[in-house]
Amino acid sequence: MIILLLFVAGFMMPLPVQGQTPVRTRNSAGANSNTVYPINPSTNFNTNDNNPDSTESQMPQGIIFDSGEEADSILREKVLAIEPVSRGVKMLNVEHPTLSPTGAQLFNAAQQIDGNYYLDLGALGNSQIALIPFHIETSKLWFQLTPEIHPVYRSLLHRMKLYQTQTPYTLLSYNSSLNKDYQIHIIHTQNIKERWNIAFLYDLVSRDGLYTNSGVTDHVIDITTNYYSADSRYQLQAGISNKRLRQQEYGGVQDDTTCWNYDRESGVPVNMYAAQNQWRDIELWIHQSFNTVRQFEHIRPKTIKKKDTIRTDTITARQEYGNDSVPGIIKGVNVVTQERDTIIGYDTIQPPKPHTYNTGVFALDLNLSRHRRFFYDSQADSWFYNQGALDTTYFFDSTAHYRLAAELYWTNDAYMSHRWKNPFVLLFGVRPEYNRVQYATDTVISSYGVGEFTVSPFVRANFNIGKFHLIANAEEINGGRRTGDYRLSAQMELNGFHIDALSEAISPDLIYYHNEGYYVWHFADDHFDKTKRQKVGIGYSYSNPKEMTGAIQQLKANASASLISDNVWFDSSMQPVQGNGNTLLTQLAVLTHLRFGWFNIHLQEMLQHSSDDAVLRVPLFASKNSIYADVNLFHNALQLQTGFDIRYHTKYKADGWNPVLGAFYRQDDVEVGNYIVADYWINLQVKRASIYLKASHFNAPVEELLKLEPNYFSLPHYPLENFGLYWGITWKFFN
Repeated sequence: MIILLLFVAGFMMPLPVQGQTPVRTRNSAGANSNTVYPINPSTNFNTNDNNPDSTESQMPQGIIFDSGEEADSILREKVLAIEPVSRGVKMLNVEHPTLSPTGAQLFNAAQQIDGNYYLDLGALGNSQIALIPFHIETSKLWFQLTPEIHPVYRSLLHRMKLYQTQTPYTLLSYNSSLNKDYQIHIIHTQNIKERWNIAFLYDLVSRDGLYTNSGVTDHVIDITTNYYSADSRYQLQAGISNKRLRQQEYGGVQDDTTCWNYDRESGVPVNMYAAQNQWRDIELWIHQSFNTVRQFEHIRPKTIKKKDTIRTDTITARQEYGNDSVPGIIKGVNVVTQERDTIIGYDTIQPPKPHTYNTGVFALDLNLSRHRRFFYDSQADSWFYNQGALDTTYFFDSTAHYRLAAELYWTNDAYMSHRWKNPFVLLFGVRPEYNRVQYATDTVISSYGVGEFTVSPFVRANFNIGKFHLIANAEEINGGRRTGDYRLSAQMELNGFHIDALSEAISPDLIYYHNEGYYVWHFADDHFDKTKRQKVGIGYSYSNPKEMTGAIQQLKANASASLISDNVWFDSSMQPVQGNGNTLLTQLAVLTHLRFGWFNIHLQEMLQHSSDDAVLRVPLFASKNSIYADVNLFHNALQLQTGFDIRYHTKYKADGWNPVLGAFYRQDDVEVGNYIVADYWINLQVKRASIYLKASHFNAPVEELLKLEPNYFSLPHYPLENFGLYWGITWKFFN
């Protein structure tokens, strides 16, 4: 019944496709009647300035498919990858699939240079925690005020993408290692109609694990689709994601000091021998929008080929040879012009001037999801169960969160940005939402559920005056246990500099993903106050266009101060507690990419300090770096990159992982950090194939040879894996 209602609501409320941010905008200044502009490998667009009312007088604009001199570049630019944006009615972050091998060695998403810094349980595919809490990057200030499901888990590093293609596109990727790690990544997308695309993604992470009961098997399947009407006023985006994630839980090693004395990791005593967590998540989302403002006159033909003779007569001219001149003849020239309707359709259109009355864009977003976690243990005898008595050694726990949400909103951002830039963009709407949590354990005879219905109004305003930009957001939740939750945010930008401000009050959302019957705290967070955060920040961003020279290719710098009140965490007894004081968290991050010819340096440095470690714990310094050479060989037939990735953070008492709870908890016994992890890698690009070979954590065997005492732990009781050899290949097909 719910699915039927969703279908009817989606059918009766068609919603839009707005003007898109162009991939490339051409300037018509200086053009003449003989200028030829490439649109695709077999198409030329000949401008005609003699007829100003003709679509031929317009330079190709909007989303277009450029042609290059290399065949691979031509094919690559026939594929557009689009990042879905929350409450977005325009395309943002549009890109072509890269043919560069840069970053191929970073097969673990947690080790990416750009973004947050994560600590995992020592190996690929495991649960992980953010090293930088309340990440200082606030460029996306329109995120929704909703609880995150399993926010510490690796699967949330995965993001779906939309596509539009002129030719089918397929990506095949395979990674493996000496430690029996396997990864498969598959993408296939093609347009089944001119403006209707469908895409399929499959991810597999499988590893046996070095320690007893430490294997991982993750399956992710995504299917996305997007459609644009011929006049670009209607837009449909939809996707379904299905995740099956299994993580065997060995609970860490029993003794941190003696674990290095064993010849093989499989012989090291661990805390749990038969436990595992499983996550089974499915999510369906649909975005529709309809632009009530007519964008342009759709007067161009579909596909027309014509052969014109520019001149049929002969012209007598004089050709000079030294000091003499002789008569000569210039013959007529035959030109073949082909006009082609692109997939999105913005290359040959001529829109009228902006209307006096802007009736705007209406949009409807629907989200239906189910997130479930199962925990099994047939030998429930580890110290994790010492908090209470068990009648049996077998333990089972299950938590399920169901969410149904709809967002109905309006915006006056109705014109294509490259045609007319609206100085004041307003968006406002409302989100009715239903959440239900249901859990069952072997210690509770019957399952129990908690449900709530909320209504959340939201608004966003965007001012654009020259190079000055100001974005402000406000959102509040009404109804249920989260009544009164709010978030206010603003960002002001000028010439690359930006100032951020944030104020929020959020109810503890532990119930949504850690509702554990064994520790008997199901209703504890109902009695907690809201966690409050006030933040101000300043930053600067610079990106060097590819055609420009210069050492600095990219530079991002952010500094912020956050006042956090009534923070909530799990203590060593696995019970949620709330601090009653204020904590000042100061953070500084600098990310830069420097290039000196073939030599590249990619750095991400982070400083942070918490005024009260009892409330919030962070390392003082964290760093991720990539230093590599980038050269082209054999007449540019081979691109070679080779270098080092180096990660480091200072020592601190990181949170521990409780497999039964399915969460990280505060511990005071073990410090981790103050240890360098270095990887050496080689990336190769041969036509459309990227190949990498990586010696991971190569400094570990060097330290063993030097008789240094091993002390490399990722998180408390979870050692980092020793030296590993990884390899992989990614192949792209444009046909």
